[in-house]
Amino acid sequence: MRVDLALRGWIDTRIEQALRSNSTGNAQDGNRPAVTGGKHLNAIDRLVQDELAATGARGLELRVARSAVLPGYYRPTKAWDLLVLQHGEPVLAVEYKSMSGSEGKNLNNRADEVFGVAEDVRQAEIHGLLPRTMRRAYVFVMAMTPASTKPVTVPQVAAGRSDPAFEGAGYLERSALMCERMLETGLYHFAWAVGVRERPFEWVEPRPSVTWDRFAHGLHDMFEDGEVRPLPKHAV
Repeated sequence: MRVDLALRGWIDTRIEQALRSNSTGNAQDGNRPAVTGGKHLNAIDRLVQDELAATGARGLELRVARSAVLPGYYRPTKAWDLLVLQHGEPVLAVEYKSMSGSEGKNLNNRADEVFGVAEDVRQAEIHGLLPRTMRRAYVFVMAMTPASTKPVTVPQVAAGRSDPAFEGAGYLERSALMCERMLETGLYHFAWAVGVRERPFEWVEPRPSVTWDRFAHGLHDMFEDGEVRPLPKHAV
């Protein structure tokens, strides 16, 4: 199965990068060596690119890294992980993130990043710096460990009330809920949240609204007769 291969690729690359870092004497604390090599999400990117090819859309140009730079509104530019152009116009921007360890701190940091990225490009569209026809997509992969799956208590808030949906939810469940709500509020048009266990290998999609199947269906649905569909007004 293609998803299995992509997620196994995420695991294998992280292990390879960590071993390489250790062998060269550049080991870093925790799981950081497994992700600082910059290639740990390549297999996920290939999965998405293959699915785009399967849509049959015409005139697509796929750009990554420094060739996938778009203007922002609050900052000058932002390099997306994958930028898809059709006939020279941007139609899809994809951001990939993963996490393994330090979930309590890192998930909040990831949330801050992903909200900011989406709002920055959305304001760029509103202010005429980008066409208002581009979809935004987000993929989040989390290692399944006892720390990421155990129930977590929400700290007491100083005012107001915390959302009960988060109470007792593990970090993996919280990440999927975050992705689901980003779809509901229009920050992103497509999202996939998945947890991956290394040994024995398995993967879990905590919420049915942010599965790979829904993500892939969205990619296909954005094209009609090989051309990108206009965005519904409520989704712009």
